[in-house]
Amino acid sequence: MSSTTSPASDETTSSAVVIFVNRRRFEVKPGVTGAGIAALLGVPAENAVVEIEAGDGEPTELVLDAPVALAPGQQFLVTRQYVMGGSPAGDGA
Repeated sequence: MSSTTSPASDETTSSAVVIFVNRRRFEVKPGVTGAGIAALLGVPAENAVVEIEAGDGEPTELVLDAPVALAPGQQFLVTRQYVMGGSPAGDGA
């Protein structure tokens, strides 16, 4: 008898890593970037701050365009950069 499982589905399942972003569970592939993690929540990279929660309680900000070293169960925090509305300083308007 032959196996009926699909190699493609096994490959997808075995290569995915479970992480938590803003306390929500996601499965991502190794090599995901900080921008890719922000995109999971719909936050554009140009407006995102992505931090990894370290064991010592101090979160560390990630570089958005670099791949993230992942471990199962890692916690990430994605926030938007603070942008103040109005005219740029010195605009004289």
